Amino acid sequence: MKFSDIEEQTWDELRPYLDTAVLPVTGLNGGETPWEATRELEYLRDALDLIEIPFKGRIVTYPAMHFASATRQESGSLLLDQVCEGLKKTGFRFVVIVTAKSEPEFGEGFLETKHADLVLRFTPEELRVSGSELKRQAAELMANLWNGSLT
Repeated sequence: MKFSDIEEQTWDELRPYLDTAVLPVTGLNGGETPWEATRELEYLRDALDLIEIPFKGRIVTYPAMHFASATRQESGSLLLDQVCEGLKKTGFRFVVIVTAKSEPEFGEGFLETKHADLVLRFTPEELRVSGSELKRQAAELMANLWNGSLT
């Protein structure tokens, strides 16, 4: 479920069922041409489809954090952690970061935050080649998160 699908008057009723916030992270650096930015957003959409569709009644997808810079890694990582912390303070039990970029594209440790419970990282190559396998992996990771058995 997208954040914009939830109305103020229905939130209290839905809250017990929607315990997981999903935070998409595009990872743009500002140097992309319009077509490159479009491509990156399409990759992120494909990554989100792996969990948004099967878990629609349990997750809320928030607006994406689009820009991240490896040269400003520390401040970007801090902002990411603050957003995850804020989502938890609003009542979400779990926060899941989803991206279609590899860790080297962000810089070492950028996506490692103390307030995110899971980071799902799918590269564009993986998204193109192994759709059904990725769906299985994503479902398994989400189930492990909810069952408390993430390793």
